Amino acid sequence: RQAAEAAAEAAAEAKAAAEAAAAAAAAQAETERLAKIQGARDAIAAAETAEDAQAAKDAVDDVATVAEARELQGLVDDRAAALATMARVDQQKMDLMTAAGMIDTSEEALSTQDGVDAAQAAIVMLRGALAAAADVSDADKAMYMSMLDDAVMAVDAAQGGIDTATRRTNQMAALSGASDTLQAALAALSGSTPTQAQLDAANNALTALNAAITGGADLTDAEKATYVREAANAAAPIQAAQTAFDNAEDEATKAANAAMAITATKLHAGLEHGLGDATNVRTGASDAEGVVSVTIGSDAAVPLAEDKKTTVAANRGWEGKRHTAEPTGNVGTYEAYVYSNVGDPEEGDPFNDEYTLDGTTGELSIDTTDAAVAGRVASSSFDQSAGTKQFDLPSNTVRVMIPGMYHGVSGTFYCTPTDANTKCASTVAASGFTLVGGTWTFKPTTATAKVMSVADTVYASYGWWLHKSEDDATYTASAFATARGTVTAATGITALRGTATYMGGAAGKYALSSSTGGTNDAGHFTANATLEADFNADTISGTIDGFMGADGQSRNWSVELMTSAVADGGGITGTAADAAAGNQMTKWTIDGTAGDAAGQWSGTLYDNGDDGVPKVGTGTFDSVYGSEGRMVGAFGVNKQ
Repeated sequence: RQAAEAAAEAAAEAKAAAEAAAAAAAAQAETERLAKIQGARDAIAAAETAEDAQAAKDAVDDVATVAEARELQGLVDDRAAALATMARVDQQKMDLMTAAGMIDTSEEALSTQDGVDAAQAAIVMLRGALAAAADVSDADKAMYMSMLDDAVMAVDAAQGGIDTATRRTNQMAALSGASDTLQAALAALSGSTPTQAQLDAANNALTALNAAITGGADLTDAEKATYVREAANAAAPIQAAQTAFDNAEDEATKAANAAMAITATKLHAGLEHGLGDATNVRTGASDAEGVVSVTIGSDAAVPLAEDKKTTVAANRGWEGKRHTAEPTGNVGTYEAYVYSNVGDPEEGDPFNDEYTLDGTTGELSIDTTDAAVAGRVASSSFDQSAGTKQFDLPSNTVRVMIPGMYHGVSGTFYCTPTDANTKCASTVAASGFTLVGGTWTFKPTTATAKVMSVADTVYASYGWWLHKSEDDATYTASAFATARGTVTAATGITALRGTATYMGGAAGKYALSSSTGGTNDAGHFTANATLEADFNADTISGTIDGFMGADGQSRNWSVELMTSAVADGGGITGTAADAAAGNQMTKWTIDGTAGDAAGQWSGTLYDNGDDGVPKVGTGTFDSVYGSEGRMVGAFGVNKQ
């Protein structure tokens, strides 16, 4: 039994020893594990990169508890954030140092605009670097803030100096330039009577110099003194030139007034008989070709040719033209202005509907014996103003080819000569051209192009004429209303009821002649014309106003066309009762003051519309204003 107990005791001691050894081994292992965890902590804290910190943590993942692993990863993240911050701080400090190093505020660098601009750019960079240095401490940035302030002050001062220098240079240049301009302008004033343009140039130059003196704010009084004296000294010669100009202008005005007085006297006498004296003028009518003829007293009619070099503006929609004549012999010169109600071209049917074309050639055979054809023919090759123009047959061809227009459609004229001794030709007709010398055809460029009506050859006209004697001592003038071709007469006026308004233009000659210091004014005028027809009473009256005188300036005039009877055929000729009642006379008002009823007017209404009301009217009038004013004119109006 004792042996058994001893054995048991030995076994117990052995077990205890084993347990103690196992406990010691476990404690040692835990100590070593904890040492590794601490080592990982230290390694993470000392890591130079985020990668190194992460590797230190990863190295103990196999011995770390969950809690320790979480702790270690937090330390890794913190170290990575700290390392990133340090890297940003280093970069931001480097950027600050670089930007600061680019600022050069030395006196030499800031002596030019380029240097100032470079310093300004560097300042902008330093401001940007300071704004971006969020991780740099205020203490570390203080030095750079101070450098920035100093640089801004230095650059602003340098820029101010450069700006002042630039302004001074520009101000001196402005003074010098204005001085040169003034001296040139003063030189132009000397030696002869100046013109208005020269006076304006001198005054403008002096104004510019004074403005340059005032604008020289950066210049010293000493620097501006020479120019101040120059401006002061310029006033006298400019005033002297102005006086010379005024005196010359007075003389010129006197001469112009004297010349106008002579003209007014002659034209006043030339208008003395108005429209009603057979010794004055009888007609200014135009023939079928539109040629204006003037007859004075018993003299033969004088035809006037159109002056194609002079443009006459349309008058209230009526086309204007000038006609002249200077016959051989001591008969003087003639001039007439004519205003015509020429209609606009109108579009018609397609060419191949209007005309029958050859089915093979597509050409129109032209009947050269048809008088109506001439008015449809046009070409730049038919360019003669009178007579005949012949066209040679090109070699190796059998017919002449001429580009042109027929009835308003573009195409080509073809002509085969009648024989070897005959040439194709065009002859000027009353309207257009007559084609002769062969067989003529026309091929339109586009067969379906619309024909256009030919130039209007039937229209109403009105105008005035003036004759000057050979020695320019005597003027004779009058007005006329006429027509080219046969304008359709009005009919059925007495059967009409209601009213109608007609508006258009008027033109004529006038003279205000005074030998007692009054107005002297003469020449031709244009004006508005308005007629008011009362078909219930078969009467008509009108007003001429909106006068524009010979000088292109308006006149505050009006002429009343007093009430007249209208005949059944459109004639505005008045009756004996009109004369007895003081009707069909005219009354001239100047500046609101009316003269006595005097003079006469007459006219004609033409061309009934679909409503039976005449569409056009023309007429003539003369008027008198006291003993000084005389006027003769004509008008053309359209129904409104």
